[in-house]
Amino acid sequence: MGNVKKDELSDEFILTLPDKQKHVYLYMRDEYANLEEAGEKYDEAKNDELVENKAGEAFDISPEEAGNLYAQTESQWNMYMTKKASS
Repeated sequence: MGNVKKDELSDEFILTLPDKQKHVYLYMRDEYANLEEAGEKYDEAKNDELVENKAGEAFDISPEEAGNLYAQTESQWNMYMTKKASS
């Protein structure tokens, strides 16, 4: 599950992302949320593989690329929040 929650600040950040990255990230964030709502116990490897495969199919990219885009966005979010906190 990711660090970027649905709120005004995250919406502001997400709008700055390239389209592909934005759409893949939002899709994967929603899929992780769906697993959580369904009561799935968090098994990082299992859930990541499932969500990455679904995103790969949905966006016609490899699961690895989907996972990399998600991780890149999480990293960018952390940097964005650090910058916001220091300003």
